Amino acid sequence: MKKPFGALAIGESIHNLKRRLTMIKQYPNTSRFAQAAIVLLLAAGFMVHPVRGEDATIDPRPDAVAAMQVWLKEIDQNQYAQSWTDASASFQKAVTSDGWTSALNSVRTPLGKCTDRKLASALHQTEVPSPTGVQKGDFVVAQFNSSFENLAYAVETVCFEKAADGTWKASGYYIKPKT
Repeated sequence: MKKPFGALAIGESIHNLKRRLTMIKQYPNTSRFAQAAIVLLLAAGFMVHPVRGEDATIDPRPDAVAAMQVWLKEIDQNQYAQSWTDASASFQKAVTSDGWTSALNSVRTPLGKCTDRKLASALHQTEVPSPTGVQKGDFVVAQFNSSFENLAYAVETVCFEKAADGTWKASGYYIKPKT
């Protein structure tokens, strides 16, 4: 009688093989307990000591978007000179108060009042393009889907940078009709 190939490899009788398998099945399974204990210890470790640094866990977008909405409200209320004063130093360096007021008068005044503005997206970035090259820092770039009395669909892109005092200030504003 020919023995099965597996039995030859083990070198034991069928009776001993069955007995071993039965004993293995009956052996208490402590590995599940050990696995559960390890998972609980790891979870407790992450709660006590976060993987990321404290500052990295704070999402800057809500604070920046809130500052953007205040700043955009100034523009909506034709407080153009005040919006320039409330902008970042880099913004003020790029355009004079008179230049900003003139630009907004020519672009925003024909649109009429803002009738609706909804946040479409907000991205946190560490560098943005500028007229003088790449500018490094802490930025949030947001796009708003906006409607005006004389323009039903527009996209407003607003860039804010975090100032040295921790406040968010305007560093860029673009508006274009949505196609």
